[in-house]
Amino acid sequence: MKVGLQVYTVRNHLKEDPRKTLEEVVNAGYKYIEFANHFADKDVGIGFNYSLEEVKRIVKDLGITVVGAHIMSSSDDFDIYSKPDYFKKIIDFYVALDAKNLSIPIDFYPTLDALKRRCEDFNKIGKLCKENGIRLLYHNHWNEYQLMDGVTIFDHLMNNTDPEYMGIELDAFWTIRGLIDPVGMIHQYGKRIALIHEKDFPLEKIDELNSWKVVDRSKIVNSEEFHATVKPEHFIEVGEGIIKIQDVIDAGNEYDIPYILVEQDYSKLDEIESIKVSMKNFKKMRGLEWD
Repeated sequence: MKVGLQVYTVRNHLKEDPRKTLEEVVNAGYKYIEFANHFADKDVGIGFNYSLEEVKRIVKDLGITVVGAHIMSSSDDFDIYSKPDYFKKIIDFYVALDAKNLSIPIDFYPTLDALKRRCEDFNKIGKLCKENGIRLLYHNHWNEYQLMDGVTIFDHLMNNTDPEYMGIELDAFWTIRGLIDPVGMIHQYGKRIALIHEKDFPLEKIDELNSWKVVDRSKIVNSEEFHATVKPEHFIEVGEGIIKIQDVIDAGNEYDIPYILVEQDYSKLDEIESIKVSMKNFKKMRGLEWD
């Protein structure tokens, strides 16, 4: 398993100077990169209005391997997941970068019927991804472990999508926030998991780990309610908190999951300093490959 970075972690630096930031990321030891395009309704690329040729040049110059990208719209007015013809433009962009994954970073489901309709969308664009050599993944948060008709939303998603068309990007932090064991999830879904995301939870906030203290597990949470529960003080760098990250790595290696990616939503540190701390701590762990 190799260590990489979801560049949402350094989003504020990226806004100022994308190329310089990517140089700093590579200098910090990260060359396996997952982009985060939250404006995919306006820009099918990496989200900064860079042309494909510009991105290819940066990636080549810096020796970056593009692992994949998070893809979402900037608003609900343009639903890219239900528009295969438009989504194909995104696929084409990342095929040209030799990326192997595209991820759904977050979604919300007001009813079981709405969830099943969304699964139909995911199957369609997932099939399109597979036909072009890319794998569509779903990235979890804690709300997918809510119960809907006695089954978690996450399991509904997996049960109603074809494993050939939708894989998993498992976020161990959010899994734990939903009181689900990420190691158990790895063993449950095995090779359907293509990527792992990692950050850590601080010991001093252990009493706030359980998201179900804030939300009834049977209550369906919308986007606004979810984001209202996300507190910056709940995040800390990899290896600085309570998550048994070595166990996650060991389990992932049993299924040959190729990458574990740092995705630090918030930090008390400067973003570049934050990723350096996570890299330093990953260097102490076993079962990781370093080129």
